[in-house]
Amino acid sequence: MEYTAEKAECEVDHFDTNECRLESNVYKVNDFCIAVQDENIKRELVKNGPVIGQMTPYTDFLAYKEGSYHRTAESFKFNGNHIVKIVGYGQSIDGSTEWIVENSWGTDWGENGYVKMIGGRGDSQIDMYALGVAVHPYTLYDYQSAQNMGGAAAEA
Repeated sequence: MEYTAEKAECEVDHFDTNECRLESNVYKVNDFCIAVQDENIKRELVKNGPVIGQMTPYTDFLAYKEGSYHRTAESFKFNGNHIVKIVGYGQSIDGSTEWIVENSWGTDWGENGYVKMIGGRGDSQIDMYALGVAVHPYTLYDYQSAQNMGGAAAEA
């Protein structure tokens, strides 16, 4: 569904019914999977597609234009975290893993909206990798009831 930038609110009883959650695209995260080894992340990219990465943004990341990004000693970090989409990988000149990352800051940033980042344990600019997230448009109780009753509970 396309994002429309319209504000919508559920009724007070939205935790008791699923209708508002379904119409408003409200989902509850039930489970997620995180990986840390390069080989597991590469395998996930090949088998299932992009991987979400969480990173701490530093000042030199904001100014990135081209080449292989790695944090410099002169940079300082911003508070908070930044989420990026890892879409592929390659090998840098020194033989280490280099992630191909899509950023959300538009095509004017970096290499047409993308960055190559040094990977590898300890050297990676990515703090955490999320391989999968399980979400449902209703409470976990309703979801499990629907599974046990053939879907009837989810329509309540």
